[in-house]
Amino acid sequence: MEVETNNSENVLFEPTHIKLDKEEIALDNNNNQINKTINASSMITYSKIVCCICGISMDANSEGICEACAKKNVDITTGITKTAALTYCRTCDRYKRPPWMKVERESQDMMNLCLSKIKGLNKVQLIDSSFVWTEPHSKEIKIKLTIQKELNKSLIQTSFIITFKEDWTQCEDCKKTFTPHIWRAVVQLRQKVNHKRTFLFLEQVILKHKAQAKALNIKEHPEGVDFYFSNRAQANSFCSFIHEFLPCQSKTSRQLISVDEKSNEAEYKETFRLEIAPICQDDLIILTEDNYKKLGSIGPVLLCYKQIKSLKFIDPVSFETLDLDNNTYWRYELKSYIDRKCLTEFLILDVQEEIDYKKLAEKDKSKRVIKKIVNNKKQKVQKMELEDDPKINPELNDTKNSIKSNMTNSSKYMEYLEKKLEEKKIKIVNVKCIRNSEKEENKEIIEIRSFLGRKMHPGDIYYGYDLTRINISDENEEFLSKKKGKIPDIILVKKKYNNYKKIFKLKHLKMDLDDDNEESEEEKEKEENENKKGKKKNKKFKKTNKKNKNKIRNLDKDRDEFLKDVGTNKGMREYINMYKDPKGLEELNKQMDKLDIDQKDLNDSDLDINYDELLDDVNDDMNKLTLENKNNKNKEIKTDEKDAETIGKRERDGKPIKDE
Repeated sequence: MEVETNNSENVLFEPTHIKLDKEEIALDNNNNQINKTINASSMITYSKIVCCICGISMDANSEGICEACAKKNVDITTGITKTAALTYCRTCDRYKRPPWMKVERESQDMMNLCLSKIKGLNKVQLIDSSFVWTEPHSKEIKIKLTIQKELNKSLIQTSFIITFKEDWTQCEDCKKTFTPHIWRAVVQLRQKVNHKRTFLFLEQVILKHKAQAKALNIKEHPEGVDFYFSNRAQANSFCSFIHEFLPCQSKTSRQLISVDEKSNEAEYKETFRLEIAPICQDDLIILTEDNYKKLGSIGPVLLCYKQIKSLKFIDPVSFETLDLDNNTYWRYELKSYIDRKCLTEFLILDVQEEIDYKKLAEKDKSKRVIKKIVNNKKQKVQKMELEDDPKINPELNDTKNSIKSNMTNSSKYMEYLEKKLEEKKIKIVNVKCIRNSEKEENKEIIEIRSFLGRKMHPGDIYYGYDLTRINISDENEEFLSKKKGKIPDIILVKKKYNNYKKIFKLKHLKMDLDDDNEESEEEKEKEENENKKGKKKNKKFKKTNKKNKNKIRNLDKDRDEFLKDVGTNKGMREYINMYKDPKGLEELNKQMDKLDIDQKDLNDSDLDINYDELLDDVNDDMNKLTLENKNNKNKEIKTDEKDAETIGKRERDGKPIKDE
């Protein structure tokens, strides 16, 4: 055993470095040399020392401190950052990791982002992490960490707080919005129509799928909307998204910005113009002679009863349907001649279901044929049972199974036909109705056929087109005069609902007005100065004011009609995110108490909107919290002001003042 001594000064004890193992040489039975090691640890006794702080005797260690003193005096958090910075963009609410990413406060992603900014956690074992509450406008995020570290064969655990300061900056994408001529692609949505119902629907679809997330800016145009993107790929994906929901025709063009002759590279600004089909729901269409022949002699008058994903038409005389996709529509380029503005009200007196004898005969024939096939197979089975044993003859079991399959297939086929008619919502009905706008003396009973028989009851009011009182100025007058038998006098379109459940709200996109629509600041100043002086306005200013007022009125009307369509159309609500409106729920309860709502309307499936199934509006909850905090602060300020006034009065008078 060898001992090494260390002669050092100013040390509590002289440590001894002992070599515990010793090598020896031995011989095997074959006289071969073997190296053996002898462990001498059992022969050693370790020395004990005194703690330099509390004086307790303990086993020797490198620091000379006991476990209790080490837990109190040793700081494990040395080398770990106590303060850090998080770069935050206010315009898009994103944090830089990198890359820029959207993170909610006090979420798991936020915790991961904060932990990635801390240095020195590799040397320590992390046990727990939690957020400490801070005000949202304090620009600070605090985290409480609990860590462990092994020191002299003992675990030391501590908890401490790390503060992160938010550095408000602008990301690269947001910088482009504040500088001109940075966008590289524009998507121009246009529709040559007098209303904006299709754009209101498309706005809700975009918000539900968050298709506007990568747009730099959105501008409103009198004929549509413009979406600006930083990339051609983003604009292409947005165009393909819109093609899925509406029939559109796209055109592309590009403008050269700059050219680098050395590298042979060029930069372009590209525009994608999407022209939406100028046909909307409940529009009436008149076909030309060429389209009448190409489409299989359907029409010549067609009604559009659905617009989403594809245009669906129905012939109001023969009740044949026609579906036109995005590709097939632009071959014919149909146009709407009559809008919703020409709708009139009709009061329904009597409804009788029309019997289709052809369909009944076809059903009877199919049933008879199936019965014959089944009876013939049953007779074969009986003969085979008498002649052969079913275990020996496998054909017998096959014939039994075929009988069962024929019975099930026939029943499934009949169910399929019924479901197909229900999906189209077509039920042919003979109706007696009266014009609701006329006086009782001049009212005439009109007998018509309609396809809206599923929800039609006597006493209901329906909207429809009265073609006897509408002047249809068309180039194809000769063709229409030949087809008078296929043009009905009255076409019922949809039911009128007096009331619907206004218990929902809709969100809208943040859009800027186009430069052509915005009034210049100089013009506004001139108007204000002339109003102050009492001068007469020029004709130009009068015209602009009238145009702006008419635009606002028309837009309000379109929004009211769109809300009615959403509240009364179940199929449209599938493509829209609807939010809770507590004020609307209170008004509905008041109407229910007064019995202003009909029970027929409540049982209708199109009006069935469950308040619990609607989404919660997060912005309303945040606004409530901010209002409560402001009210509490105002109360505290008022109490402090009152206390200051009472103290000042006491100091002036030198006497105590009683509280009122």
